[in-house]
Amino acid sequence: MPRFPALYAIAVLIGTLFTSVNAQAHSLHVFAMGNGDVIDGYAYFGGGARPQDAEIQLFDNTGRVVFAGKTDDQGEFKLRVTHRQDYVIEANSGDGHIASFKINGDELSDQLPSGSEDINIDVSQIDTESSFQSGKTHPSSTTIATATSDGMITLSRDELDSLIDAAVSRHVRPLREQLVAYEDKVRFSDLLGGIGVIVGIFGAFAWFQAVKSHPRQQNKNP
Repeated sequence: MPRFPALYAIAVLIGTLFTSVNAQAHSLHVFAMGNGDVIDGYAYFGGGARPQDAEIQLFDNTGRVVFAGKTDDQGEFKLRVTHRQDYVIEANSGDGHIASFKINGDELSDQLPSGSEDINIDVSQIDTESSFQSGKTHPSSTTIATATSDGMITLSRDELDSLIDAAVSRHVRPLREQLVAYEDKVRFSDLLGGIGVIVGIFGAFAWFQAVKSHPRQQNKNP
């Protein structure tokens, strides 16, 4: 039995919090965003590193797995979907770390048909190194862009909507990434703050014990 049970309990608590901080620093996270008919994102650890060839799964709004694959060597992935609905992307680094992220259907093109439980959703993986990016699923029945006699370019409504969606996504994505990173940082800071409080309590208790035992030592001396 420890001489000072309270000190022992505090030491155990500090050790537990340090373990939690270490786990948070190595925890797996995943970020994704919809753009047109494409869902792209990446997996990353709390320290900033990205796992290579991490397993990923895409779930539809009923919890059904509609795609299974892997990230590239940069921890990134890009998936093309055929229906507009909420999805959940899950990443597994293979060492016990699993993370998930929800993609709202509103982020995808409104030209996509809505998904339902009895509809087969096709998902294909796009090479992340390719410069090709799709902003729409179905081509317009009319010419997408034509050059008029005066040199001006005309766009169909569908193409214009796709360009607007892509522009909005390009500006919103960095903000969302910063928000997610900030939330991760706040959780990490909360753990560090908890350790600081416990260490402070530990120091105050140790000081109190030292002051309390000092008069006894003086009484023993003639």
